[in-house]
Amino acid sequence: MEQQTYKTDAAIYAVLEREIIDLTIRPGSSLSENPLCTRFGAPRSLIRVVLQKLQENGLVKIVPYKGTTVTRLNRRIVDELIYERTAVEARVLRDFSPRCTPEQRALIRKRAAAYEALAHAEHPDFNRLYEADRLLHETWFAAMDKMYLWSTLQNAHADYSRFRMLDTMTTGGLAEVIADHRNLMNAIERCDLSAFEPLVERHLYGGIRRLGSKLTEEYADYFEPEP
Repeated sequence: MEQQTYKTDAAIYAVLEREIIDLTIRPGSSLSENPLCTRFGAPRSLIRVVLQKLQENGLVKIVPYKGTTVTRLNRRIVDELIYERTAVEARVLRDFSPRCTPEQRALIRKRAAAYEALAHAEHPDFNRLYEADRLLHETWFAAMDKMYLWSTLQNAHADYSRFRMLDTMTTGGLAEVIADHRNLMNAIERCDLSAFEPLVERHLYGGIRRLGSKLTEEYADYFEPEP
């Protein structure tokens, strides 16, 4: 990795957070202070502030006198976050659909098209795909003035965001995600209130379905051992 001088803890944090979320830094990896000081051209005191913030957000675990390790994903937490988001997002969509304006429909189509364009690239940028997907789903939360609720769902991301990234990068399921988005758009335009819960459930549980046995085989070391 290239050496560059970073002047603030926020700038260093943003880089490490992105690399942990997009799995450039794998779960279970060690993060040592000296290499980080060299990489970022930063004093040890600044690196310690960054590592502490990463720990507060569930991305690393600091053990005194032993070092810092990137947390592994907790499968139970991933399951519960998907369960929570399925219930919440289906309710928001049921409330949103009868109130959806032509301008909001146009915005949804625009954001869905942006995701599709990124997905069809020869070498997809998975960070940009993640952001495009986030913006699409944010549309109905924003329209219903539920942005505090949306931010709460987004901030519980240490496990779920990495799980989504693992799915996006390894399963080749982008076509299925595009189809899910189109089905959601069609249900909004039809105002088919009964369709939202099964569509959202299929969409959000898609990663578990696509990864299947890889969760306990190929990517078992990404997750905490089952108790």
